[in-house]
Amino acid sequence: MSYTSYSDARMSLASSSKPRKTLRSPDRDIAFRSQYIARTKTILVLRPYGSPQSAVSYKITEEDGTPQFTITGRKYSDRSCREFRDSSGLPLFELHRKWYRSNSWSVSLPGCDDATIATGSLRWSLGKTSLGDFNLSFENAAAFDGKREEEKMLTLNVERHGNALALFDIVDGDRKVAEVKESIHHNEKLNLRGSKTGYRPALDLIIMPGVDSSMVSTF
Repeated sequence: MSYTSYSDARMSLASSSKPRKTLRSPDRDIAFRSQYIARTKTILVLRPYGSPQSAVSYKITEEDGTPQFTITGRKYSDRSCREFRDSSGLPLFELHRKWYRSNSWSVSLPGCDDATIATGSLRWSLGKTSLGDFNLSFENAAAFDGKREEEKMLTLNVERHGNALALFDIVDGDRKVAEVKESIHHNEKLNLRGSKTGYRPALDLIIMPGVDSSMVSTF
């Protein structure tokens, strides 16, 4: 997931009262990269690895430990970003935080800040930000070639639920298409009292058919 949004959201202990939607597949495929679209309901596990500054700061695997993606530390290289790579080490994209606008970030192609794939920002409601909720806007790589560019643009809503345990629903219209939550099975202990300095829990990524698993990893 987006680690800027994740750490910010953990700072809020306010429990969401929003009704939660049921997990359902989207009515069309949704992707940054079409080759990573899940064809069955998929559960991946994001685990911290090494230090927050290391060459591999997080690993994303299948439940049996089969590697899928890795994520570098925020300041691993001379580029202040996180680099997402596939299981072979091939760069996929980068996550940048816009420091002049602390509540927004972007996903770009490797090595090119200007080649933006997606932009994210906290959601505003009634003139103020909704703590823990944000939007992600991007051009859907799985959209049909015949569509006009504006018809390919898509915005997903990410809704935070709960207080002590981070829980995020990725919502497309009227349906929840993926879910990110602290893992009960893959953490030695759960942080039940909110954010703690240096705490990096393992997360379960639950992805419905038709959704790009590499995209969900950026949340």
